[in-house]
Amino acid sequence: MAWVFWFVAIVVVALFAVLTWLRRSGRADEEGGAGPIDFAVNLALAVFLVVVAYAVVLCRDAISASDADVRAESESLVELYWAVAPLPRSSEVRNLVRSYTAQTVELDWPRMREQSLDGRTGVTLDSLRTAMLRLPSTDTELRAEALARAAEVSHARAARADNATSGLEPLFMGSMIISGLLVIALPWALRRRPTVPSVIADVVRVATVVTGIVVIQLISHPYGIEGAVDPGPLKEAQVRFDQIDRLIPSDGAA
Repeated sequence: MAWVFWFVAIVVVALFAVLTWLRRSGRADEEGGAGPIDFAVNLALAVFLVVVAYAVVLCRDAISASDADVRAESESLVELYWAVAPLPRSSEVRNLVRSYTAQTVELDWPRMREQSLDGRTGVTLDSLRTAMLRLPSTDTELRAEALARAAEVSHARAARADNATSGLEPLFMGSMIISGLLVIALPWALRRRPTVPSVIADVVRVATVVTGIVVIQLISHPYGIEGAVDPGPLKEAQVRFDQIDRLIPSDGAA
């Protein structure tokens, strides 16, 4: 989030520098050329707002899809726990399921804001799948279901990695930045000397463009904002593990 402060600071300094330059070398307010410039500014503003609105919809859809994937991963973990619970010597697998779930919340989640996953969670998942292959095949149906659920968890982790690195196409960001710069800079092409109303208009234009760019940049990655995709379903899965353990002891006996 530090980049937001520096971005805003740079924009404020640039605005102050431009207004200072216009005050020194600008000319008195004249109508000549104002009409075409105002039309161009309104056109650029319309393009900017359309791109921002469309980008918000795309980002919101990506966040919703990521949230659904987390819920599906949580459900797969719970179903995996149910499947292995009745099998003999399932305590190791249970412990690894618990470890993987806890590491996903504690290790993966902070890293996903940086568009990556923690390697230790992947190692735990590999250990989990290896331990499942060593389970006695006393109930082939349950064992097959457990292996299928483990494959679902692995797929869910891969989907989460893709979601963490997904973002808007550069075309959207480029269009937004270019149209935003035009909205800000075109009125200065007239080189009018600043007045109180014009300074207020400049501040409003700059604030609108900067707010739009910052918001889109923050939500352009599903995990870019803390709390946008909540690990709550995984925490609920941990509670359900405890409930399963009370129903089926860890030695696998019914």
